[in-house]
Amino acid sequence: MAARSASPCPDANLMPSAHNLALVRAATLCLINRERALRGERPLRQDARLAAAAEAHTKNMIAEGFFGHYGPGGQTPADRLREAGWIRSGSVGYSIGENIAWGTGRFASPQAIVAAWMSSPPHRANILDAEFEATGIGVQAGVPGSLGEGRPGATYTEDFGVIIAG
Repeated sequence: MAARSASPCPDANLMPSAHNLALVRAATLCLINRERALRGERPLRQDARLAAAAEAHTKNMIAEGFFGHYGPGGQTPADRLREAGWIRSGSVGYSIGENIAWGTGRFASPQAIVAAWMSSPPHRANILDAEFEATGIGVQAGVPGSLGEGRPGATYTEDFGVIIAG
């Protein structure tokens, strides 16, 4: 077990800030793919459209002061993926998933967020779903509304997907 807790992913313990978000996103993807590899799953590839949808949702949660998969106007993950161009038409088949998280202090690092997701059966299922091929990760410094009680932290969204028919 000691080898499992040592992270081969650079920057896994970074506290997200406005200046290091690209490093935090890369560390998060590295940790996700590490979990998949430990269980014999192929790595997820980064998709720019999934990332755009995830980033927009993360920013929206902070700006609008909510935390959830549905936006204040009822926008769903599928709506966001259509808007980002990942779902290109009504006749395409797809499978999607979404994980969201927020944390403050040391609980805002990629290592802490991925560990929390892996401890949650629905989040873990998304991460380990063999059907998913692509992912996009959105991370922003800050937390929605009063969730962080004024402490520095970060909010994360990870969108997963695979186009299954076209």
